[in-house]
Amino acid sequence: MICRFNTIALLTIYKPADVVRISSPHSNRAQIVNPYHLAYQQELVYSESIVAQTIWNMNPATSNTETANKNITIDALTINGFFFGDWSVITSENRIGQGDCIVRLEPKVMQLLLILVSRHGEVCTRESLLNELWPSAETGESSLTRAISELRKALGDQRKPARYIDTIQRVGYKAIAPIRPLQQAASLDQTKNRKTNPPSEAEQALTMARYLLVRRNEPDIRQAIELLEQCANQKPHYAQLWAMLAYAKTVLHSYSLEPGALYIRKAHEHALHALELDGANGLAWSVLGNLAHDDWKWSEAQQQYERAFRYESNEPIVLEGYARLLQNMGRIDRARELASLACEIEPLAASVYLALGWMMLDSNPDQSLQSLIKARQLGAQTLFTDNLECLIHHRKGWDEQSIFLWKQMNQNRHNDSCWLWPDYFLDAMIDNKFNVNVTTIIRERIQLGQLNAGLAPLMLSMSGDIDSAYDMTYIALERRSYFAVSPWLNEMKTYRSDARFEQVLNSIGLAEHHPNYSKPINRSE
Repeated sequence: MICRFNTIALLTIYKPADVVRISSPHSNRAQIVNPYHLAYQQELVYSESIVAQTIWNMNPATSNTETANKNITIDALTINGFFFGDWSVITSENRIGQGDCIVRLEPKVMQLLLILVSRHGEVCTRESLLNELWPSAETGESSLTRAISELRKALGDQRKPARYIDTIQRVGYKAIAPIRPLQQAASLDQTKNRKTNPPSEAEQALTMARYLLVRRNEPDIRQAIELLEQCANQKPHYAQLWAMLAYAKTVLHSYSLEPGALYIRKAHEHALHALELDGANGLAWSVLGNLAHDDWKWSEAQQQYERAFRYESNEPIVLEGYARLLQNMGRIDRARELASLACEIEPLAASVYLALGWMMLDSNPDQSLQSLIKARQLGAQTLFTDNLECLIHHRKGWDEQSIFLWKQMNQNRHNDSCWLWPDYFLDAMIDNKFNVNVTTIIRERIQLGQLNAGLAPLMLSMSGDIDSAYDMTYIALERRSYFAVSPWLNEMKTYRSDARFEQVLNSIGLAEHHPNYSKPINRSE
């Protein structure tokens, strides 16, 4: 097995006086490395045996607990796990085990355990723990107190006399139980016949809610909200439950025909409550970013999403929301990178594939189609899915099969105000006979509320009536529906080349976010 590490993170387990000789597979010569010489940050690849020997810096036959305790970092602990007193700790699975009992920890509680153990025998002040685990000013000390209580409960420990976590009055906490490496082979043998505790109700609720929400249909979204509300009331101090509930209500706002003001207010309240419990909750910050996005507060939305990304760069919901924001801002390349990354992390999220399908339309039509197919396979049977499929058909050219598929979709969508392909419009597209009558129908339907004004700029741009497209643009801006369809699609090139487009960007505060400011994604930001 091959392991990849950053050399600095790997080697700082040694004392400052240590000098380590390691051979790089990319070079025939051995390198003398001072672990604290920060100029040396080359990424190297090592075999698993070398990693194990380097991390623990000991021979199992001659090791002792004192040596192990002094030379452990969080990076070392996350490789194969370790023993903390009588408990085996498997960090990659957020669980601890003792005998035939296995207990699952919340991710934040596991992070707390790792920090305490990595400074074994030393006092970790409350201030330092808060700064590392809850760096946001919005989080109070109650979050740390709760996490310590949860950790002690899981370990079967108590404050006095403490066997695992000692409390230093008015100062902080100290890990006092002995630690030693967990031999991977032995750990597998020991866990074969263990009884694994099932996930907690909160974990099950989060998993099920995530599955329901990515399917992107109103019944599933409502079921997710009901499930999360019940669980959040039972576990009111679990930040992730409140964050997911806040996210669910923003999603329902997009997919329900009911007035969304109540959902938005509740989503905002739930997100703030989650941040009171855990100021580093990336999902909660992304909800605030989404709400700012809906209000066209671009700088605020970007700040919130950047904070969310900093805390949880592997959370698909954060990545998808950030990608949608950047798409509307015209930073399409980076939006595609974020959406692609979200698909890699969560390959079963229909909503992410649907978002990626829209974003890939102009740069990679084949991938756009494959993303659409994947989204449908995963349960995304939404209006946005049908609009995308028809646009792909239009670009390829309408034939008997695609028209047959359109007729099926039109039967379900013809009364929906966000349906981009009503019969009068498709007839004109196929026959290439755009005339005053089509423009008049579009205007009338917008006035009657039968057509979303945000679709008109694209529809009229495709018809070649740019003046009417801008007339409808101003109505869409007044109704806050301008981004019903992205203005950055290829079909709107002529629209964007008009001088009035810059005026539109200025009117909504987007001129400063011109696509030329796009930069590649950097996950270390």
